Amino acid sequence: MSENQLNSKKKGKQKRWVIPKEILDEIDKNPNFKSNSSDIINRKNNEILDLVNETRKLFEKGDFINSAKLFRLLAKETREIQYKCEKKGEYDERNSLNNLTGKEWLRHTKSWLIVDGKPSDIPKEIKNHPASYPPALARHFIEFFSKEGDWVFDPFLGIGSTLVACRDLDRNCFGIELNPEYASYAQKRSVDNQKTLDSFFNKEESKTQYIVINDDCRNTVKIWKEMKLPKMKCVVTSPPYWNMLGTSRGGVKSALKQRVEQGFDEKYSDDEKDFGNIDDYDKYLNNLSEIFSNISQIVEKEGYFIIILQNIRDKEGNMRPVAWDFAKILGKNLSLKQEFIWCQDQKFMGIWGYPTTYISNVHHHYCLVFQNL
Repeated sequence: MSENQLNSKKKGKQKRWVIPKEILDEIDKNPNFKSNSSDIINRKNNEILDLVNETRKLFEKGDFINSAKLFRLLAKETREIQYKCEKKGEYDERNSLNNLTGKEWLRHTKSWLIVDGKPSDIPKEIKNHPASYPPALARHFIEFFSKEGDWVFDPFLGIGSTLVACRDLDRNCFGIELNPEYASYAQKRSVDNQKTLDSFFNKEESKTQYIVINDDCRNTVKIWKEMKLPKMKCVVTSPPYWNMLGTSRGGVKSALKQRVEQGFDEKYSDDEKDFGNIDDYDKYLNNLSEIFSNISQIVEKEGYFIIILQNIRDKEGNMRPVAWDFAKILGKNLSLKQEFIWCQDQKFMGIWGYPTTYISNVHHHYCLVFQNL
């Protein structure tokens, strides 16, 4: 077989990943799938093809570890297509919490989830933020704890992951961010993201509101009153994990240290009002709890708070159960309902403590669920 024939054969194999039109038509007519399933599939098709080709290239180079990572991502994206295309049952008008059907509701109640950020989640010009979480994580909770048109609040907005998730889901968003650079990025990010979405789906300009305030979240109630905003349906946020970013906890070059060498921020700010700069552990917990107790004034009765934290190891090597201690304190003023475990499967791994001391790679976070009383 000639080289041209071989190349043609390879190209032919790649084309098999493009679903033929007659198959797409059958899927659209399938009673178990939405009638616009072919549009959903076509929108994801190029992304799937890119993953397939990149996975193949890595495998052919013998890079089995990264090839396997992409295989897992490919499987996840393929399952996501299935989820978006299949019918989820009928919506129950008695549902006062969200816009989900019973099947969709069920999917959101599993107590753990794996979410890894994608490079496309964070544009290059805003990678300076040292610890942002993926919009997909915020979407998971916003979709469950609010309805379209509701208001969502993030008192530690950062570069706007919560805000982007709200734009994807047609929720209004109110966010406060102490760092002026991050606040500016968040505002720009939301506008750029919506222009892309509106153009892609041929939608009219969104009527939802997205408010970013550069201020201290200790002033939340004052700002809310001055702006005459409605009460929030839920709060989705991730405060600083105590002083973890500004405290070295070992000699191995962590992902954070590598970021610093590249010129990115090591911590959120040097501002004394920044919760990441409070060195006293008890003061940090009590001040943070006080913030959310005050915020409850602007949240609907029985509205939910999803607060993402992590238990950490301090520089002396002691375990600090930040999430658990915080839950115990805030639980005196808000009702602690549940916890979700957010896992990261593709996070950098360091060989901490080797060869004498056990230190784990912590790739999970606690998403604490409180309800307003």
